[in-house]
Amino acid sequence: MIGKIRSAVLFVFLFVQTALILDLANPLFAKPSRDGGFFLYAGSQILNGKIPYLDFWDSKGPAIFYMNAFGLWLGGGSRWGVWLVEFLFIFGTLSILYRVLTRRWGMGAALFGLTMAALGLHLALGYGNYTEEYALLFNAAGLFLFLSMVDAGLEKKHWEKFWVGVLFGLSFTFRANNIGGLFGILISIFLFELFKRGLVDALKIIVVVLAGFVLPFLGWTIYFALLGSAGEMIHGSLVFNFSYSAAKDRGWLDLFSGFGRYGMSWYGWVTLLAWGVVVLRAFNNFIKRKLSALEIFLVVWFPIEILLSNLSGRNFTHYYISWILAIAVYCAFIFSEVWQGIFKTSALQGWNNSLDAYIAAALAVGLLAAFPVTVTRYNETLSRLLDHAGALDYVDPVSDHIRQNTQPDDLLLTWYPEMGINFMAGRRSPVRYLYYPLFLEGSLTTEIESTYINELALDPPEVILDCATVVDAIPSLDSSTRKKQYSTPGVKRKMYIHPGMEQIFLFVSENYHVEKEIESCIIFRLN
Repeated sequence: MIGKIRSAVLFVFLFVQTALILDLANPLFAKPSRDGGFFLYAGSQILNGKIPYLDFWDSKGPAIFYMNAFGLWLGGGSRWGVWLVEFLFIFGTLSILYRVLTRRWGMGAALFGLTMAALGLHLALGYGNYTEEYALLFNAAGLFLFLSMVDAGLEKKHWEKFWVGVLFGLSFTFRANNIGGLFGILISIFLFELFKRGLVDALKIIVVVLAGFVLPFLGWTIYFALLGSAGEMIHGSLVFNFSYSAAKDRGWLDLFSGFGRYGMSWYGWVTLLAWGVVVLRAFNNFIKRKLSALEIFLVVWFPIEILLSNLSGRNFTHYYISWILAIAVYCAFIFSEVWQGIFKTSALQGWNNSLDAYIAAALAVGLLAAFPVTVTRYNETLSRLLDHAGALDYVDPVSDHIRQNTQPDDLLLTWYPEMGINFMAGRRSPVRYLYYPLFLEGSLTTEIESTYINELALDPPEVILDCATVVDAIPSLDSSTRKKQYSTPGVKRKMYIHPGMEQIFLFVSENYHVEKEIESCIIFRLN
């Protein structure tokens, strides 16, 4: 009976953490983020028979598009289906981390590490539905298998080595930068086995892991080959990312962006402190010739995550979602070190199991008390659901106006590419390269720009939504508004202004008129 109560309390603890993390992603209260809105649009297009990379293009792996398609199918077209998938993935991630941390450092360390990870993910996730978010589940499962291999001996459990590769391969098909854990595992296995059993045995293990890693991408390649777009998929999700990563100059100080205001803040600094303790411990054990594969992994893992999250040189908070597993593990480690220092016994052995349920319950209550707005929002959501009091999906005024004043088959171009508006309005875009206005100069090709312009002219949309002034990242399609932007000090300098934009400005001025302005967005209607 006591064991069941303990399990129930731990379930509630993880449930509360997951709900807190997904608070801003609640579909009742806000429109999706720019990236999340694009993935929702992509999912809806797949359900309508469109093919990624041919009918709409992005530089992400194919898994994120089909994950959104599955969520929308599950929810009957509602964002709540995607939200449910997000909830299951994050809850699964936290559950796996709980097992990893309790087995390695004990319950107290697990509770501390999970709480830090949940708070960090709440900060980084924002409105949710990101490629890095779904990858966490596969990376956590891969980490779990790797640690079980370390405990059993790396020379055993060959199938687990293969499945470690498969899990990180699945993560890779969401976004190429998501596999910092895999690099850490491969480096630690290679170095440990190299000095323990020799080069041949080390390479054998690496080959088995990599064989599993390529399998998911190979499966996607075969699938898209059957659709006639394997080359486009490979270029978009893999090759293009190299040009994108090289398109912006950056210095070594950019590597510390994740510790700042738009990164992981103090959660990152605590993790960095714990990593420093790991390095000191590993150096000491290296001198004593007692260095373990786990210690090698912990030395190299966090720096790799830092590097991969900053490859593009663009500082978006969601890039640091991939740090969450590291935050949980390193914070659990530092908890165990502090416990050991204070109580002179390991946290794994010294923690009183009878405290588990009490501490977990107290943390759950503490999280709810610390975020009262979250509780209010979920209460309102549940009340509306039970009372059948209105729609559960938020629709912003701009999307609502477009849906009310256009036909379902009419095309909609969003000039600041907010595809969430296309999704909520239920209107398809006429262009494939939806993000063209925001392409970096070093990654924008003539083919991308000319394709965008030709498709726009060939199939003119009924409505163009110009939200350029909301962020001033691109020039407005309206000439008078554009002049105001250019005359504002500092604005033009930070804009993305491409050679072909003058053709687009001319095309809009000759064929469209301003119909209305809503929330700083100009709505153009085809003449």
